[in-house]
Amino acid sequence: MKFNFHGLAKTILTLALSCIWLSSAMAQNSPAGDHNPLFISPASYDFSQNPELLERITASPHGYFRFINIPFSQEVCRRLQDALVVAPAMNLHGDAHIEQYAITDIGRGLTDFDDSSTGPAFIDLLRFGVSVHLACMANGWQDQAEKVYKQFLSGYRTALHDPEVESIEPALVKEIRAGFSINRKKYFQWVKSIMQPISASERDSLLSALEPYFENMLQEYPKLTPEFFQLVAVGKLQMGIGSALDLKYLLRLRGKTDDPLDDVALEAKQVRDLSGIDCIKTGQSQDPFRILLGNARIAYQPYLYLGYFRFRGLNFWVHSWVDNYKELKIDKSYRSIQDLAEVAYDVGIQLGKGHAKSIAAPLDLQLRREQLHLLSQYQANIARACYDLADLTIAAWEQFRAEVQKTH
Repeated sequence: MKFNFHGLAKTILTLALSCIWLSSAMAQNSPAGDHNPLFISPASYDFSQNPELLERITASPHGYFRFINIPFSQEVCRRLQDALVVAPAMNLHGDAHIEQYAITDIGRGLTDFDDSSTGPAFIDLLRFGVSVHLACMANGWQDQAEKVYKQFLSGYRTALHDPEVESIEPALVKEIRAGFSINRKKYFQWVKSIMQPISASERDSLLSALEPYFENMLQEYPKLTPEFFQLVAVGKLQMGIGSALDLKYLLRLRGKTDDPLDDVALEAKQVRDLSGIDCIKTGQSQDPFRILLGNARIAYQPYLYLGYFRFRGLNFWVHSWVDNYKELKIDKSYRSIQDLAEVAYDVGIQLGKGHAKSIAAPLDLQLRREQLHLLSQYQANIARACYDLADLTIAAWEQFRAEVQKTH
């Protein structure tokens, strides 16, 4: 009987790497420690102009989780520094969580690509995993979180094996889409209601800054005319949680005819600086193309009129709105654990297809195989890190909420 020294050595090495990775992660993340890396002080931000945002952050651990994406991603980088030595750069959504999943007139899936970049896929995998744990906790399904996350990873692996695979539309999504209707008059009344006024000088300066964007759109959509982009109305916009403090504008354009009901709504969003996340590649700190590429490579159905412009020293990215847009809320949308599992699987398919798309062409096959290998090697560590980071998030939220209560 021959003893397989090579196989034994390989097994020992794999176990050693896994133990080092896991023990390092556990040593760095005790909520009882002196410093929680996911805690941010409420005093660091001015919420006076957006008190509703503060209410949404303090309302639940997931609301807080949505607000701390950059510190969260940086903590993932720190924990995975050993694994990142061999992890390839892939397309990242950058803020993959349950409430980024939306159903629209043109499709479904993860939306909101403000934090897109390139880097280790672990960032998306762990962020979505923590979101799953928090969503299950919010619904009283804590004992099912691991099962749901395995469904997500199953979809992810399936798409890495076969990037042409088509995911089945979740039953919950199909029901929501069946309830969509088009009421353009009511839609534009709502658009008007959420526009915050700006000065005439800011309006004129913004319109001038948009000219290169309009020129690009006329080139990309040759059937459009300059009249399509005539400005009907514009205002500032305050929406979201993670992006609520970013500068945003909402524009209403003339569209194809003079009929006000075929106008077009565009959102222009300030490009966020991601330079605080060490393990991703962002190029310039405010590079708009990282967001445009994220939309093009990861979204099931990218929005129309994607582009960018520069205004007052800042970069903005632009996309069109749709009439129907429904985000799934962790504590309101899901009727059962099966609904959540189906959506998680769908997100897994989306990220599995999008992570490797075009980034290593013509070597995408090798990239997908390498990611499958790393996923197999570190799966247990990733699962454990989801639990740990969820605990840290809850502890940080409790501390944040306590400090808010002291000052209010």
